Amino acid sequence: MKEHISVVIKPTLACDLDCRHCYHTPAERVPGTVSSDKLDRLFRMVAEEYESAWFIWHGGEPLTLPLRFYKDALALQERHFGKGSHRVGNTIQTNGTAIDRRFADFCRDKKVNLGISFEGPFNDALRQETDRVDRNLSYLSRKEHVFSVNPTVSAATVSKQREMYRHFRDRGIDVCFSPVLPMGCAAEDRSLVPDADEYIAESIRMFDEWLFDEEAEIPLIPHYLYLLNALGERVESDCAHSSCLGKWLCMHPDGSLYPCAKRCPEEFLMGNLDDIGRIGDAFASEGFRRILAGTVARREKCRSECDLYEYCTGECSINACYECGLESNGGDSCRIFREVFGHILGVCEGILRDRPDLSVYNKYVRDAVVGRLVNPLAEVTVPRG
Repeated sequence: MKEHISVVIKPTLACDLDCRHCYHTPAERVPGTVSSDKLDRLFRMVAEEYESAWFIWHGGEPLTLPLRFYKDALALQERHFGKGSHRVGNTIQTNGTAIDRRFADFCRDKKVNLGISFEGPFNDALRQETDRVDRNLSYLSRKEHVFSVNPTVSAATVSKQREMYRHFRDRGIDVCFSPVLPMGCAAEDRSLVPDADEYIAESIRMFDEWLFDEEAEIPLIPHYLYLLNALGERVESDCAHSSCLGKWLCMHPDGSLYPCAKRCPEEFLMGNLDDIGRIGDAFASEGFRRILAGTVARREKCRSECDLYEYCTGECSINACYECGLESNGGDSCRIFREVFGHILGVCEGILRDRPDLSVYNKYVRDAVVGRLVNPLAEVTVPRG
C-alpha cells in the first residue's frame, strides 16, 4: 500500500455567498450533490490503496448540504477504514455562515477540523455575511472547538495584514494567510489580485511583528512553517510551495478527478471516478501526465536557477499555469515566496549565528530555536490548532 493521500471532495459547487475571488465562476456554481455511491466507491478505493488519508471537504460551500449528509458520509468512511481508525481524518473548509451548535458538536465528536475562510474586520472586501460569521467564530471559540481561519488577501486589504493578524491573535484564533490568485473570478477581475511587491512588504512586516510579539498565542501560518524549514526542520508549508503531485486528488460532484482543488484547466482532467478501477488509474491518466511533464520541466529550471529550490520545490503548478505558464517560473507566487522566505531565512541565520537574548521573541520562535540549538538533529514539533 502507498503511505498517504490527501483527497479534496467538492460535494457541491453551489454556494450561499458570491465571493468576488472564487475559484469557480457563477456559471460553474450550479446545484448538484455528489452521490453516496460515489463517496462509497471513493472511500473503498482509497482505503484499499493507502495506509492513511485526509479528506478535505471543499466547494462551492460544503455546508449548503445538511448535517445528515456528513453523518452518512463519515459512516461510509468508517465502513471502509474502521470505526475510530487513525488511518483517516477530515477537514471541512467553509465560509462559516451555516455553522450552528449541532454541526459544531458533530465536528467535535467526530474530530473534524474546521477551516473558515474569513478576513475578520475586512471580510466585506471579498465576501458577505460578515457579522453572522463573526458570531459563529465567537461560539466556536467559547466552546473550544478545533478550527482555524484562512484570510485571503486582496488588493483592497494587502496593507491590512498586520491588522488582521492582531484581530485574530487577540481572539486566540489560529490563522493562515494567502493572496488572491488570478484564477476563476479573479482571472476575470484582476483588480482583486494584490500587487506582489506590496504583498511582500506587508507580509514581511507582519512576520516581524509576530516574531517579537510576546503576546502571540497563535502560530502565524505560513510564516511559522517557513521558519521551521529555515531552521532545518522539513515540514510542509503552504500548499503553493510543497511537492504535492501524486499526493493530492480532487473530486468534483460528478466524479470528475483533478490533481488540485484550485481551478484546474480541463487539460489536467484525470478521468472520472466511475470509469476507473483504482485510484492509481487516475494518476496514470493523460491529464496527470500533462501536468507532471510540465511540472518536471519547470522544476528543472528552478533547480538550476534558484538557491531556494530545496525549500519550495518549484512552487504550485496550478499557480504557475495562471501566472506565467506551467513550464515557467518567476510568477508572483514565486517572487512572493523568494522574498518572504528569504527574509525569514536571514532572520534565522542571524539568530543562530549571534545567539541573542531569546526572551524578545514569541514562544513559538523561542521553542523552535532552542530545539535547534540544543539538538541540531532533533525534530521541531509543529503545534496543531
